[in-house]
Amino acid sequence: MSGKTASRAGWKRTTDQLDLTGKLGEKLRGLREMRELSLGEASEVTGVPRPTLSRIENNKMAPTIALLGKIVAGYGVPWSTVLPDTVIADRPAGRNASFSTHRTLEVKLGRRSAKSLHPSNPLSSRLRTFVMTTEHTSVQDGGGYLSHAFTKFCYVLEGSLTIHFKGKRARRLEAGESALFPGDTPHAFTSHSGAAVRFLLVSTPLRKTVS
Repeated sequence: MSGKTASRAGWKRTTDQLDLTGKLGEKLRGLREMRELSLGEASEVTGVPRPTLSRIENNKMAPTIALLGKIVAGYGVPWSTVLPDTVIADRPAGRNASFSTHRTLEVKLGRRSAKSLHPSNPLSSRLRTFVMTTEHTSVQDGGGYLSHAFTKFCYVLEGSLTIHFKGKRARRLEAGESALFPGDTPHAFTSHSGAAVRFLLVSTPLRKTVS
């Protein structure tokens, strides 16, 4: 066996490389889910085939720079959002604060849109905030039910919003009203009248209760 063949046979990914790829898949899945996009809808806004997106999110393939660029551009987030996490040491209060001084990019898909607020702040891994807009009046047209491992807070800014929970009674909220619910319950958002409804959506990871 030649040295080249031997070295190739003995090659394997290091744990750090595997962890890095897995974390990237988790981040990309989180970005998609926070925008309430199905894999098919994410494929539309990014130009990346649905099966490819699924493989990347499930750590079955590492995306090329070109593919990752399409996803980042389609989701309207800065590259820093998908870069490896860094450990943040204790710092004086306010060190990680960020203030929105410009209009952030908006992901649009038909009659729905999502605008991420402060996506590059390290704290966004624990508190994700979006301004969502929809004109869809049916769950199917809006992409169907989705569920995520987050606690969700929804506050209606304009219009009349209906929150659908699979197998349960839908809830209607007017401007100024809010809802707090576990995101792992299949849910969907629609406009009650078909007119554009705008709402703030805040998510934090669900904490598992230790028995």
